[in-house]
Formats: sequence, structure tokens, C-alpha cells
Amino acid sequence: VVVVQNASVLELKKALRRHMQLKQARQGGVQHLSWRYIWRTYHLTFNGEKLADDRKKLREYGIRNRDEVTFIKKLRK
Repeated sequence: VVVVQNASVLELKKALRRHMQLKQARQGGVQHLSWRYIWRTYHLTFNGEKLADDRKKLREYGIRNRDEVTFIKKLRK
């Protein structure tokens, strides 16, 4: 997924959403994903740190080119 150098976590989430929608449209898979459910159920993480603040810049988390972020399931409270 490509985002600008000074992108925020929210912009990364939007880019992930666009990427998955395009991929599914090309492959003819499920047409609709509930992104509200995904963000409520999973955290984006980088090097074990949760990307919790949508307004924080990716650079502040230490994310650079070709770095990999992953989804982890949120624990119940």
C-alpha cells in the first residue's frame, strides 16, 4: 500500500481500505467488507506497538518505506 511520506495512521487505514476493495473487485471476491467491524475488532501494529492514535503521523511510530504493519486481534475488556 502506498501513502505519502508524512501520512497519518488514518490515511494508512483509508489506503488499506482502497487497496482491499480494488483487489476484491479484480478477483471477484466478497464485494462488501464491514470496515467498522474490522477497526473495532483489530489493531494495526508495527514492531509490537499498536497504531492507536489516528491523528499521529506514521513517521512518529518509526514507519518508513517498505515497512510491514500487521493486524492483531483486540482483547476483550
